[in-house]
Amino acid sequence: MSEDIKIMEILTDMENILNDATGFPLSKRVGVDKDELLSLIDELKEVLPYELDTAIKIIKEQDTILESARNDANFILEDAKREREQKIKESNDEVIIKNKQVDAEIENMMREATIRAEELVSDSKITKDAKARAEKMIREATEYSRDLQSSARSYSIELLDNVEANLADILTEIRNNKAQL
Repeated sequence: MSEDIKIMEILTDMENILNDATGFPLSKRVGVDKDELLSLIDELKEVLPYELDTAIKIIKEQDTILESARNDANFILEDAKREREQKIKESNDEVIIKNKQVDAEIENMMREATIRAEELVSDSKITKDAKARAEKMIREATEYSRDLQSSARSYSIELLDNVEANLADILTEIRNNKAQL
């Protein structure tokens, strides 16, 4: 017989003894068999320690599980923060590198256009044609540099949008994990 059923039987027996006991006139007091009631109380004392120990173990286990869940949640949150910071740093580094590459390419094109223009201008016969060609090259170089800057800007925005989407996914995952706790 399990301990919890035994406790209920003892309590029922005690209740029956009190209900069946003879009452004293003009009072709520009753007369009971002292030995019978004490015997039931002794049985109850034997069964209760097991039940109390079990209840205390369950409460301690629950506290341990909750603490573990809190620690896991904190670890996940810190890990997500580290990952977010790393992604932001990587994205910023990529944008900086791309911008430096674009600036270097623009500078090289301008230098080549200037050198070519100077070469064309130095010839006295074709100075007029050279000047027109140089202006055209400078125009093309300027347009190309604008296109490169626009592309670099678009690429940077795309990278930052991706980072933002990743961070939103991480935040959603954290919130879901938090809600499950």
